Order: sequence, then C-alpha cells, then structure tokens
Amino acid sequence: MENIVFKPITLEDREIIQKYTLHGASQICDLSFANLYGWSERYQTSWAIVADSLAIRFQPATHNHPAYLMPVCGCTKEFKTVIHQLNQISLDNGFPLILMGISPTCRDIIDQFSEGTFEYIHDMGAEDYVYLREKMVSLSGKHLQPKRNHINKFEKLYPEYQFEEITDANLEECLALGQDWLEHKEVDSSRLAEQKMIEKCLRHREELGLLTGALRVDGKIIAFTFGSPINQDTFDIHVEKADISYEGAFAMINREFAKRIPEQYTYINREEDLGLEGLRKSKLSYKPELMLIKDVAVLRH
Repeated sequence: MENIVFKPITLEDREIIQKYTLHGASQICDLSFANLYGWSERYQTSWAIVADSLAIRFQPATHNHPAYLMPVCGCTKEFKTVIHQLNQISLDNGFPLILMGISPTCRDIIDQFSEGTFEYIHDMGAEDYVYLREKMVSLSGKHLQPKRNHINKFEKLYPEYQFEEITDANLEECLALGQDWLEHKEVDSSRLAEQKMIEKCLRHREELGLLTGALRVDGKIIAFTFGSPINQDTFDIHVEKADISYEGAFAMINREFAKRIPEQYTYINREEDLGLEGLRKSKLSYKPELMLIKDVAVLRH
C-alpha cells in the first residue's frame, strides 16, 4: 500500500481540494472548502489524495476516533481502492472505518464497490436543508407569505437600511454582533467554536473566495452573513446572524443575500439543524426543495 500522509488543511490547499469538490456531484455543506478550513481546528480536519481521490479525515464529536467524509473520487471505479486503503489505515490504528455524509447514492456505490459489510446509521440532525435560489429571492407562493410580511415590515420600519459587503471597514462591527449574539445564548463549546470559525473565515474572506453581506440600520450593523460554492450548482450559506430586536432582520438579510448569489447556482444549501427544534422550525419555514440525507457508515469485520 502506498504511504498516505494526511495533512492539516491550510489556505494554500484550496485549489487542489476544490479541484475535486467543485466538480463533484455532492451538495453537502461539509465539502465546502470554507467549512473545511473554518472548522479545521474544532474537528482536527486533515486531507490526502488517495488513489486520485480526495479523502477528508476529521474527529467527530460523536466518536472517540477519526472518521472520513465520503471520498470524492475522480471516477467510481477508484472507490474500491480508496476504501481498501482507508480501511487499512483504520485497522493499523485500531479503530473501525467510519464514513460520514453518506447519501442514498453514496450508499449504493459503497455496497457495490466496497469489500466487507457496512452498517448504516441515520442522523436526522445532520440533514442539509437545500432550497431553490430563485425561490429564496422571489419568496413566491402562499407558504412564504409570512416571509414577505416580515420583509415588508422591516422596510417600513427601517426605510433607510443599507446592504453592504463585509470589508476591513466593517469587519469588527460584524464580529462584535456575533459576540453579542453569543452572549445572549447559553454558551457551550460548539457555540464558542462557531464564533471562532466566523472570525477565522471573515479575516480570510478573500483567500476563501467568500461572498459576504451585512445590513446597516441607523449607522449600526444589525445582521451579517457569508457563503461560498459547494459545487457548480449549489451555494452554501455558512453563517447568518441578526439582532432580533430589529423585526424582520433575519428575513431581510436572507433575501438580500440570495439576490446577490450568482445565477449559475440553482440551489442554496442552508446546512443542518443540529437537532435543535428552533433551528429546524426556522429552516422548514422556508420550504426546502431537498433534504440531503447524511448517514454514517461503519465497516463491520
């Protein structure tokens, strides 16, 4: 077996990693380079090219040993070789091979090309919510009438609002809003890690190729968001924060940012609900076009 060395993700790795992800079929948010980089310290994320395929290794919070995302293969026939080599690495280190982010299509590929039997575990909290970009802009239809009402109320209350990109001039204001949001929540390690991810990504927004946006009302930043492509037809919203004392701020930043996402992207991925009821209700209220299943596959020997 070839000597495979996994290396920590750095900004310099963006081009080679995106050579695989941007031209792949997977729409899952986990494969966005900004997510891989932004959360790399939290999940000890590393990568390697295995049999001309991209392998991402990380330390999930749910396990006490590493797991891998579904490998991004140049072609399906390489998959058997990739799985064999990842399994050997796992065995050499004394833990089972675990693959995460497994869609039904991925499951079919695994069952067809892998050696051994995988057990599949469903994780509802990990499903990605995916929407049509066009619908997130128009908010058409009776089901989205409440969103239009929120926006109309916002525009009536704050007619002089401004939408702006995040720059060096307003970066600290955005980070302060994120910190203020954090202080009004029950602080735990995941929220602290998210705030660290936000700062890490925004300070490197240009190197990451982020699209950014913020709302300003009466001279104050009251909402911000940012995202980046997953592949050629799906754009990922990594973060969206707003001061809820401004009625309709979330609906407005959502709509205004969607208007600025390039038309080449048919879909917008707004990521998981993490099993949080409030987040699930909010994401469902926008009527997702797709729910991306991301199961866990464990190789049993």
